[in-house]
Amino acid sequence: MNLLKVLLAEDNRGDVFLVRAALKQHRIEHELMVVADGDRALNYISRIGTAPDAPCPDVFLLDLNLPKADGHEVLQCFRAHPLCRTTPVIVVTSSDAPRDRRRVEEFSDARYFRKPTEIDEFFELGDLIKQVTAG
Repeated sequence: MNLLKVLLAEDNRGDVFLVRAALKQHRIEHELMVVADGDRALNYISRIGTAPDAPCPDVFLLDLNLPKADGHEVLQCFRAHPLCRTTPVIVVTSSDAPRDRRRVEEFSDARYFRKPTEIDEFFELGDLIKQVTAG
């Protein structure tokens, strides 16, 4: 069975832990690549297809509120990469601002997952990952 390649752009270590737990709870065999800020995310994206340590992910989990580069900028760069145009994206963010939701909706295939306050609800992210990567 192939491992699901998951790229996670997230600066909060607690949220990285919760993403790992959600993947484990849903028994998703995976390889998790974590970038902790927007600059690192942009650097990773620029190396996709040219560097063995930067494979195109099967799903991209993106926090909008990253230090050093805006999550929307990272999303635009990712979508502009020829190898990543159809890769599922899940925006995992604490923001519920209508402006942020509208900007994400510009990329119609990006899903929006608001970080919940309850841990059990956070684990629903695993189910969403299964949905967007099925088939």
